[in-house]
Amino acid sequence: MSKILVVDDDVQLCELLTEVLEDEGHDVSCVHCGESAIEYLQNKGVDLVLLDVMLPNLDGMQVARRICQRFATPILMLTALGDEATMLDGLQAGADHFITKPFKVPELLIRISAILRRVGLERQRHMIRSGEEKMAAEMSRLPLTSTEAELLEYLIKNDGIVVSKAELQKQVLKKELSPFDRNLDMHISNIRRKIVLAGMSKLHIKTVRGRGYSYSECVNH
Repeated sequence: MSKILVVDDDVQLCELLTEVLEDEGHDVSCVHCGESAIEYLQNKGVDLVLLDVMLPNLDGMQVARRICQRFATPILMLTALGDEATMLDGLQAGADHFITKPFKVPELLIRISAILRRVGLERQRHMIRSGEEKMAAEMSRLPLTSTEAELLEYLIKNDGIVVSKAELQKQVLKKELSPFDRNLDMHISNIRRKIVLAGMSKLHIKTVRGRGYSYSECVNH
């Protein structure tokens, strides 16, 4: 459920938007001036602000600037002024999109869905980056020998790709693979053991029979 803050001094429009957006499954709150909007955002996080341009005291442009200075919240501006100058001012103030009053509800819902979808994807990417950084930090703290560290680094660079034993032997150990040489297997075994001792899953490094080894960032425990 996405949280949406409607900022508009038209009480009747706020009631209509609340009804429409709640029917779509959103959690909706309304305030009727810019000061109340800033105060609300200080205390509660929202996923999207629907912001009217024509507000008493602080106008929508001023409110948008303050929101962008302090919060990472997308803004969809509602305006009765559909001219290019107003839209450019709004974009400079920090609005993500505009919709001109009077608007059709389906158009509003499509724009809201597009913004929320983008926000969701950005959060997902951020979580993935955070997870990768955390994993890299954990791996860097492992008590690996220089050879083990080079092997692990090579596998990580090829995340999700099966790297042959011959390639690892040549690129990291700097010699050709011999049928009776267990040196590479011992290094991989040692890396796995140290990964497990550090509280991580040994499945980060998988043996692909007859092909080689692969590193995987995400594993199913």
